[in-house]
Amino acid sequence: MSKKKKILTALNLFFIYVAVYAIYVFSTYGKEFSADELIKNSILKQKEFSGTIEEVETKTGIKLWLMEEHSAPIVSISFYFDEAGFGFEPEEKQGLSQMAAELLSYGTKAYPYETFHDLIETNALSMSFDSVYETFNGSLTFPKSNLKIAEEILKSALSEPLFELEHMKIVRNQMAEMIKIQDEKPEKVIYRELKKQLYGSHPKSRQAIGKIDTISNISQQDLKDFINHNLKKNNLHIAIAGDISKQEAADLSDFIFGDLKKSEEKKSLPELQPDYTFSQRNIKREMPQVISYFVAPGVKRLSPDFYALYIANEIFGGSGLSSRLNLTAREKEGLTYGAYSYLNSQKDAPQLIGSFSSAQTNYERMQDILLMEWEKMSNDGVSQKEFETVQKSMLTSFNLRFKSISDIAQMLSLMQKENLGIDFLKKRNTYVQAVTLEQVNAAAKKYFKTKPSIFTIGNNNQGD
Repeated sequence: MSKKKKILTALNLFFIYVAVYAIYVFSTYGKEFSADELIKNSILKQKEFSGTIEEVETKTGIKLWLMEEHSAPIVSISFYFDEAGFGFEPEEKQGLSQMAAELLSYGTKAYPYETFHDLIETNALSMSFDSVYETFNGSLTFPKSNLKIAEEILKSALSEPLFELEHMKIVRNQMAEMIKIQDEKPEKVIYRELKKQLYGSHPKSRQAIGKIDTISNISQQDLKDFINHNLKKNNLHIAIAGDISKQEAADLSDFIFGDLKKSEEKKSLPELQPDYTFSQRNIKREMPQVISYFVAPGVKRLSPDFYALYIANEIFGGSGLSSRLNLTAREKEGLTYGAYSYLNSQKDAPQLIGSFSSAQTNYERMQDILLMEWEKMSNDGVSQKEFETVQKSMLTSFNLRFKSISDIAQMLSLMQKENLGIDFLKKRNTYVQAVTLEQVNAAAKKYFKTKPSIFTIGNNNQGD
């Protein structure tokens, strides 16, 4: 084809595209966007979770939750060990469990550092570990065709990590730098100090990353002892999702975890009495914005009030820019770029918590709006329209949480942590549908009755 003909062909295609687009614009002009219409013609109309979750017991006595999903050749494992998080660390060794989590990816006896990472990369494996308050967590996602090397890598990481001194130095320096960065970032500082205010000297007030002086105290033997004393078979919970059969999942679990020993001791954390009544606190710092957290008592995850309060909070501050708090403070008065709230339904310190930032000159008005909308929730509750909108959104958006195999495995793991039951995904929307407007307003009256305590940084009109 000559150059001239190529140009003419390209121009013709361009004009055809413009014509089609113009027809589309004129045909849709004047029509309003309809979320209902979009949902009706999409997978969101399937409001019920369709997967089947089974409990599988292996030859060595390990129990796991499995959801077979053969639409793609991917497998994901999510697992955790109870009584192994940073809350159980000795005070002088804070950061131990997180340092161990980081170093599990730095090679093993069978696979030194470079070999380990070459195998991870060339076999498209995604592996991670981390420590939270009560548990030590791990995950592994891999193509089904690489199952054998995936299970060997994970087993080796858990049973024979190297913890070489040079790698310890690298990770310790990384953690020290992160601690310094957290000391500089006001949003990190305020959340750390808020935890201290709420939990005092309780282990829950700690940071997983530890402190500069405590991570300096961690030895090679401390790391080895942590693995040997905490990664136990009777503290283990496993969730697997993807292109794998029951027998394969059982064999995989036995291969990776079957040789783990059982724990002889039962560890516990000290009783926690959180302080939600500090009224108002501030950290003085020269900065252009005041960052604020507000907090009040909430509900545990298994409380009968959970879904009712969840809906009430979505209307108050949980539903993004359409929440009452944002509509009043952001859209009407332009006092903040955004404000939010959520339920932190932890079993020992459930709370209704939220945050916003504003210019120094706008802070007082922003606080007034927060307290005004808070009191309005308690006194007047929510309307039928608000209730129906949020309830419908919760039902139609639920399946969006399962956009990947790893998301499903993590959800199964979370269900075990929260004691939600193996049939939770089937029943969840039934729980939401059962909530009434009267229950939501009763929960709003009950939990928004307590005025929130407010913690700020940069509010220079207030003392420390």
